[in-house]
Amino acid sequence: MSTESPFDRSYPSDRLTFFSDGVMAVAITVLVLALKLPEGSSPASLYAGLAALAHPFWCYVLSFIVIGVLWMAHHAQFANIRRVDAIVVWLNLFFLMSVVLIPFVTSILSDFDGPLPTVLYALVLMVSCLLLAAIWGYACARTGLVRSDVSRQMRRIGVISPLLVATVFAASIPIAYGYGATPAQWSWLVAALAGPIGDRLSRA
Repeated sequence: MSTESPFDRSYPSDRLTFFSDGVMAVAITVLVLALKLPEGSSPASLYAGLAALAHPFWCYVLSFIVIGVLWMAHHAQFANIRRVDAIVVWLNLFFLMSVVLIPFVTSILSDFDGPLPTVLYALVLMVSCLLLAAIWGYACARTGLVRSDVSRQMRRIGVISPLLVATVFAASIPIAYGYGATPAQWSWLVAALAGPIGDRLSRA
């Protein structure tokens, strides 16, 4: 009788990748549902109705880009993760759970003022980035999951960069409560530096 644990087995990553692509495609598509003209709009009020959509449209663009960047990061990971085990599958499921929450927190950010919508949005993105780092870090630590030709620098930057982005979103939470939602949201732009900083740190 085999004593091998289900957690000791590994499988090709293809099905997990296809499933993840489908989930993220649905999440990015659902974002557009938050863009709605007020009920009873008439041709005469169309200009005013469209102008009122300026903030919801900004939230839509922000989240579209965010999910797109998360998909690109996930795609880059699984271009090098050839096999998965039960731990990777569960980490990936939790990652997808956080991604599917993005349209929900986007609608809150779009419809409500104050720091709480910004904090909820930042929390979801922080969790998403932490889970990306966990997937890659675990896969690199487990023998046989990541391609053997992946360099030490690539292994390090794949963990460091999402952790830096998670730190940016975490730091925006006290900013939202201390200085307001707008400064906190502008602070998210710092996440664009995660790649260059991560590359420099991975060389250290």
